Amino acid sequence: MPDIGVLHIDTGCAFRGGQRQVALLADRLHRRGIPQVVACPPEGGIAARLADMPIVELSRHSLIRKLHLRPLRDAILKHRLAIVHAHDSEAHTLGMLLKIAIPPLKLVVTRRVAFPPRGLFGARFKYRHHVDRFIAISPAVADVLSMAGVDRDRIAIIPSGIDLQAVESAPGGDPEILALAARYKHLVVSAGALTTEKDFGTAIRAMELVHAEIPDAGLIILGEGPERNGLAALIAERRLDYVHLLGHREPVAPIFKSGHLFLLTSRWEGLNTSAIEAAACGLPLVVSDTGGLPEVVANGANGVLCPTGNPAGYAAAAVDILKQTDKRNRMGANSIARARRFDIEKVIPETVDLYKRVLGTR
Repeated sequence: MPDIGVLHIDTGCAFRGGQRQVALLADRLHRRGIPQVVACPPEGGIAARLADMPIVELSRHSLIRKLHLRPLRDAILKHRLAIVHAHDSEAHTLGMLLKIAIPPLKLVVTRRVAFPPRGLFGARFKYRHHVDRFIAISPAVADVLSMAGVDRDRIAIIPSGIDLQAVESAPGGDPEILALAARYKHLVVSAGALTTEKDFGTAIRAMELVHAEIPDAGLIILGEGPERNGLAALIAERRLDYVHLLGHREPVAPIFKSGHLFLLTSRWEGLNTSAIEAAACGLPLVVSDTGGLPEVVANGANGVLCPTGNPAGYAAAAVDILKQTDKRNRMGANSIARARRFDIEKVIPETVDLYKRVLGTR
């Protein structure tokens, strides 16, 4: 598709869900022959996964990035790129500056979070001007954009995707997890960045209640982040030796396949690909009723949606599912079916179609 050339910008300095989406999107577009350049900090982990693609290294310092646009401008001109696709808020700002400098450019911005943009006046200007199309990863995120002043006809809802084939073909049986699964006849799995908004403290407190009802239940938490020390202190203080912080793991599918239930107690979520992967692995899900999570969990069908911040609510739902094997198996089968809507092979054509619409070639 010679008419489509894309500069992806992601300013994240850690490899989390958003960065995984950028790497997956760029890889699949590359397979379709679409010219691309990816701009990202080397610490973010995206570049290491896209060895065959042109990379522009971004400074990890915000001010330096804004003052040194020339490498991005040069990449656009050298590779004759027509679209800047910004994947986070600061990338959005860089994309605006590039579009002002090179007026023919089209700007697409993906928003992944389901909370309002910071700074009302500045946000309203930023979200109302210069952007040709926004991608919201869920209806909840689209609502946030609309509240920020974005016209609905400038918002396309395209969900995050997972490599469904890789998840389905992943072997079960991570050795360390199998050992834990043998120790705990009911293994609960949770995953995500250890940050305030993920609220893993609530997951740990919920698990304390689950363990009181099901003594052979255990919880593993996958992920790293600034809250790790505080969570470890909570586990030690309450002597919860059945809760394990296992750090960042990749891939997660073999681990999920050794579990019996996925638990997510986030305060807000744009969508959450860990929940999608857990569903694809056949796990029932107990998650927060917030943001885009109702797109992943149909309440009562493949899991339970719970009010945020209430350990007892999550615990009751988890106990009910874990104690009923037939219900757990039925929900797990429904999870597999529901996860298919997030297959990256379905998401990519929607993204390419949006690019074409922005360029006026469709």
